[in-house]
Amino acid sequence: MEAKPDTAAEPTGESRRRKPGARRLQILQTLATMLEDPRGEKVTTAALAAKLSVSEAALYRHFASKAQMFEGLIEFIESTIFGLINDISTKEVSGVKQVRSMVIMLLDFAQTNRGMTRVLIGDAS
Repeated sequence: MEAKPDTAAEPTGESRRRKPGARRLQILQTLATMLEDPRGEKVTTAALAAKLSVSEAALYRHFASKAQMFEGLIEFIESTIFGLINDISTKEVSGVKQVRSMVIMLLDFAQTNRGMTRVLIGDAS
């Protein structure tokens, strides 16, 4: 059973249930956050589990391995970036303006999501 943070009053019934994939997304978001500081502690499954207040076994219920966690993060990044690129391509007619908007979006993404950027450039493990 997953460890839960202490709460004053715990909701009951359906209000306590997570949406499918919510814990998986939370794991990926926390992993990305931990990767933001390149000089920070090494990202281990034990450290990730501690940050989430769950057991390592809980992580492995959602991902078969640490490598699969990184693969999930890369898939999330790709779907986000390609979705934004498709939006730009659809909304902007001029090819030059499309490229300009895409470069600005990529630079903004890299600045805003440093942990995810470290994964994309192969600087995270």
